[in-house]
Amino acid sequence: MEGRLNRFAYFPGCTLHTTAREYDESIQALAGVLGLALEEIEDWCCCGATPAHAIDPESARLLGLWNLAHAAKGGKAPLLTGCAACFSRLRAAREEVRAKPALVEEAKGRLGLTVDPDLEVFHIAQVLAAEPMRERIRTATVRPLGGLPVACYYGCLLTRPRGPGAVDDAEDPHLLEDLVRLAGAEPVAWPLRLDCCGASMALPRPDLVHALSGKILAMARERGARAMVVACPLCHSNLDFQQARTLADRGHAFRMPVLYLTQLVGLALGLSARDLGLERHFVPVEVDELVPAGGAHV
Repeated sequence: MEGRLNRFAYFPGCTLHTTAREYDESIQALAGVLGLALEEIEDWCCCGATPAHAIDPESARLLGLWNLAHAAKGGKAPLLTGCAACFSRLRAAREEVRAKPALVEEAKGRLGLTVDPDLEVFHIAQVLAAEPMRERIRTATVRPLGGLPVACYYGCLLTRPRGPGAVDDAEDPHLLEDLVRLAGAEPVAWPLRLDCCGASMALPRPDLVHALSGKILAMARERGARAMVVACPLCHSNLDFQQARTLADRGHAFRMPVLYLTQLVGLALGLSARDLGLERHFVPVEVDELVPAGGAHV
């Protein structure tokens, strides 16, 4: 991504306009500081995550292609999203039309839209981790996070599937850890950063979500983390919104603040808790306790 324009066709997806508004707020706030121009895609629709592709693959593909086609209407700007599930589904749709060019004509007939199979699809973590964006973050950092111990949680989708277009190594990624260090925090070593949190099973199988998320939170705490960083609204919902019940079921009394990657980086860049939407979290994020004035960790 070095040398590319900083203009993106922005796909918020359903959750960033509803239950994960704070993620959208933090992305927009960070974009303002780092000089990213985000132009929200007109007439975007659900990407098909998470159940559509399992129930009706063709409909899921058309949902993805609809969004890719509308993203391309604004010119050659790549598509950017903050949701790992949206990123996965949109990239999957693009890869399908690359593998089967006839699907481009099919989409034109079914949707009346032209799909560009070469449209680039990025997750916000990729954009932040690219040079020279790292240098912008270093230069703009005014409140280093004082070595705050952080558990980086990737979840199931961000680094998968593996291959040439993958965000990072699917089995041993370092993208989030690199960005956490740029913000002045310190990632902890722990074995569950790629495990599933329960994904969309919170309604049909809350017991499963509580078991999986509880294990993740407890291990992060055991390894010394004071906060957790995620890059997926569904992961955030399971680990933040469900946290009180999850930990109570396991007999734990602690609370673990769960921040989006953009919120953590935004704190280091001096953005306020209100700018970053931190007041919307169910587990309170007490910034001055996590990172006292001056950046000294306690």
